[in-house]
Amino acid sequence: MTPRVTPELQLDIERFLFEEAALLDRHEYRDWLSLFTEDLVYRMPVTTNYHEQAVGAPPPPGPQAYYFHDDLRTLTQRVKRLETGKGWAEMPPSRTRRMISNVMLTPADVAGEWDVACNFLLYRSRLERQVDLFVGCRVDRLRLHPNGSGWQIARRDLTLDQGTLLANNLSIFF
Repeated sequence: MTPRVTPELQLDIERFLFEEAALLDRHEYRDWLSLFTEDLVYRMPVTTNYHEQAVGAPPPPGPQAYYFHDDLRTLTQRVKRLETGKGWAEMPPSRTRRMISNVMLTPADVAGEWDVACNFLLYRSRLERQVDLFVGCRVDRLRLHPNGSGWQIARRDLTLDQGTLLANNLSIFF
């Protein structure tokens, strides 16, 4: 029997995603890291335009390039680097605002887990005149925390709509 998306479940997961975005906007990275499972996969492939490709067709087979392809260990290392205060790309720290919308839940192939697709808009402002917009969609694999205290993110696959990044760096988290 396929689990049903109830209004309570939808609201609970949406609230989790909104609270996660707020943690990042407040630079509370240690609390943010606690939202992930030990077997986390967190990745953002490079968006590639294939001119010969039919609209809607999958990209040709072959190796995939990534802006980042992290696990919990490497994500923790990125946070530690930010905490040193010596990461030039975040000195001074970026001011960010994240917006999450169009949240759609699908039961995953593992009981008790959900694939959660959503759209995002990430606004970043640095220094006097540096402004970046990141727009895209993501699919998260959420599972209940083993102690039942809430949700955890086991996988995050991000897809940017931009084919060319104009940002000076990707020192922020999505």
